Amino acid sequence: MTARACRVHCRAVRLSILGRLRAHRGALALGVVCLLATNVLGQLIPKIVGRAIDAIVHGASAALLPKLCGTIAALAILQGLIRIPSRIAIFNIGRGIEYELRNELFAKLLALQPSFYRRQGTGDLMSRLTNDLGSVRALFGPGILYVVNTLFAYAIAVPLMVQIDPLLTLVAVAPYPALFLIAQRYARRIQQLSREVQEEIGALGAEVQEDLAGVGVVKAYALEERRAAAFARRCESYFDKSMALARARGVMTPLMGIFGGVGTLLALVAGGWAVIAGRISLGDLIAFSIYLATLAAPTVAIGWILAFWQRGLAAWERLVEILAEQPTIADASGAQDGDVLRGDIEIRDLSIEMDGRRVLDHLSLRVPEGTVLGLVGRVGSGKSTLLDALPRLVEIPPGAVFIGGQDITRVPLARLRRSIGYAPQEAFLFSTTIRENVRLGGARSAHPTGGGDDGALVSALAAAGLGADLAAFPDGVETRVGERGITLSGGQRQRTALARALAADPPNLLLDDSLSSVDAQTEREVLGHLRARMRGRTAIVVSHRLAALQAADRIAVLDDGRVVDQGTHAELMARGGVYAALYSRQALEDELQAL
Repeated sequence: MTARACRVHCRAVRLSILGRLRAHRGALALGVVCLLATNVLGQLIPKIVGRAIDAIVHGASAALLPKLCGTIAALAILQGLIRIPSRIAIFNIGRGIEYELRNELFAKLLALQPSFYRRQGTGDLMSRLTNDLGSVRALFGPGILYVVNTLFAYAIAVPLMVQIDPLLTLVAVAPYPALFLIAQRYARRIQQLSREVQEEIGALGAEVQEDLAGVGVVKAYALEERRAAAFARRCESYFDKSMALARARGVMTPLMGIFGGVGTLLALVAGGWAVIAGRISLGDLIAFSIYLATLAAPTVAIGWILAFWQRGLAAWERLVEILAEQPTIADASGAQDGDVLRGDIEIRDLSIEMDGRRVLDHLSLRVPEGTVLGLVGRVGSGKSTLLDALPRLVEIPPGAVFIGGQDITRVPLARLRRSIGYAPQEAFLFSTTIRENVRLGGARSAHPTGGGDDGALVSALAAAGLGADLAAFPDGVETRVGERGITLSGGQRQRTALARALAADPPNLLLDDSLSSVDAQTEREVLGHLRARMRGRTAIVVSHRLAALQAADRIAVLDDGRVVDQGTHAELMARGGVYAALYSRQALEDELQAL
């Protein structure tokens, strides 16, 4: 990044932080006013102490001292009472911004397209939504409080010290310019290290998430020691970077203490000579020393401020990266929602590129309303991408896909996806009951319960061929499936996902090899149940078992992202070509397996 680009980036980061604070300006104003009052009251105490010392030296009356002591006590109590709301107000800003960001980030993640998650690790995203958010909360809470408090402490104490003796003040603060130059240098180093540490936390989380999600593979291939060693190396890298950050941060606090101590020592030496020379009184010297003492904590806090701000800024930048991410699948702006889409599905000259490779190449296809289209082709021919294009899980150009004559890029996403039941090959279940997983499909409908009645639920489960399985489960539809449906078999997971697609009673149905994990007999039985459910619906069914698609109204054959042939099973077999070759090969494989 060039120097100019870096300045522009830093300015943008500062503006985004100010924008967040602007929404909490009421609480910020209250906290700043309370901090100002706290510092004013605190700096009045040394002045009164100085007067008391001078009064003792000059033989003041005994009645004066109790009054001065009472005044100091009253100021200290009032200062403590005002300090409480200052911290509550400013700390709550950090909590409030954390709450807002957490919701905004999650909403943004839900709005982003699936391709975003192919390049962004889940563990890293989890780290951003936990560790980075905590650092941002500290930035907007303690970070702001320490900055404001330090500024007020110096802004009030230094003029009062100048009022006592300008030369003595100059001597006391002489070490501070060098201190701030060193602090500035360390600030850049701390920010760089903070970002590296936070990225390392993300990588560590991604590795843990991956190993736990694939623990079956790890055990099946006896990879425990190898994965443990890889995790140990990642932990060592995180440890090394954390220690580098700790060393950089650890230097700051002692430096603040050293420079503050040197300033105090110089002030005491110069102040002692000033008292001896009669330029200031003993009370003034003691008041001056107390002023210096009150600056000790804010001076040491500069180290904490740098740590909070540099770590918080690094975390803020990582969160802004997500917030700045724009969905490539744009919703139809200004379009009115309406009933579900019905009618012919028509694809006109559709081309889709993914990761620099053309997956669909000028593909055209028409599925008449109420018919079932079988979709076949070799691995990588574009079948899944075509099905993903219909509910716009991948971006498509305008004027390429129509349902009922309506360009789906001009239809609100909610309406489009409410019109389609989709059962993907990779079935995903949430860690709740079978009932709740199936009801998710019905949640898109207008039913007040969000999932339809039990009759619709039972019907969807029966059509998906789960009736016998449910009878064997001790809790039936209330059986909890575990994380990602781990307690179910692969076939049971797929059929539960199929029931979810059927639960909303959609007019259009997409089945992407959604029975690949069941045996051929079970697939035939389920497809037999589904034929009744598909009656009157427009359906596209992908299956790697071509025999299962013989009853489809038409079959389209994809190869290299194009439709190379289509027709009924008999027509395709009579013409030969890709379909006939695939079918003959599968028939031979089935015969060999039967031997």
